[in-house]
Amino acid sequence: MFGLVAKKTGVKEVEEYWASTLVDMGICDVEDNLSGCCWRCKSSFAVSACQIEKPLVKNPDLVWNWLENESGQLFWAKQGMSEYERRYEKSVLQELWDIGIRNSSEVESLVERVLKSVRINCQIINQSTLANVFRSEIILMQKEMMENFEENNGYAS
Repeated sequence: MFGLVAKKTGVKEVEEYWASTLVDMGICDVEDNLSGCCWRCKSSFAVSACQIEKPLVKNPDLVWNWLENESGQLFWAKQGMSEYERRYEKSVLQELWDIGIRNSSEVESLVERVLKSVRINCQIINQSTLANVFRSEIILMQKEMMENFEENNGYAS
C-alpha cells in the first residue's frame, strides 16, 4: 500500500486498500469503513491512518502494528481514564468506589456509555474528550446516587 501511494494511486484506490485491509485484520467492521471517517479519530480522513499520531516510518509492518494496537475500544478507554486521572488526580475507578459502585458490570456499562457518546457526538476522538465525558457521566452517577439515598431515607421533598 505504501508503494501504491508513492505511485500516485488515486485516493479511492488507497481508501479501498485501507478499508479491506482494516476489515481483514479485524481492526474495523464493515460499517466503520462506510462511515466516511477515520476509524481512529473520526475526522474526515476516510479510512486512512490518523495523520496526527501515526508513525512516520517507511516500514509498513510498524504502521500495521501501530494500527492493531491502537484500534480497539480498550485502547481508547484506557487513554480516557489515564487523562481523567491526570486531570482530576483521582482514577475513574476510585471515583466509582467513592460513590459506592463496586460492581464490574456497572464499570463496563460506564465505559460503554462513554465510548458510545463520544463516537456519536464528537467529530474527533481524543483523550481529553473521553476524560470530559467520563467526568460528566460520573457526575450524573453521583447525582443519581444522592437522589436515591435521599429518597430511601426520607429526605426527598
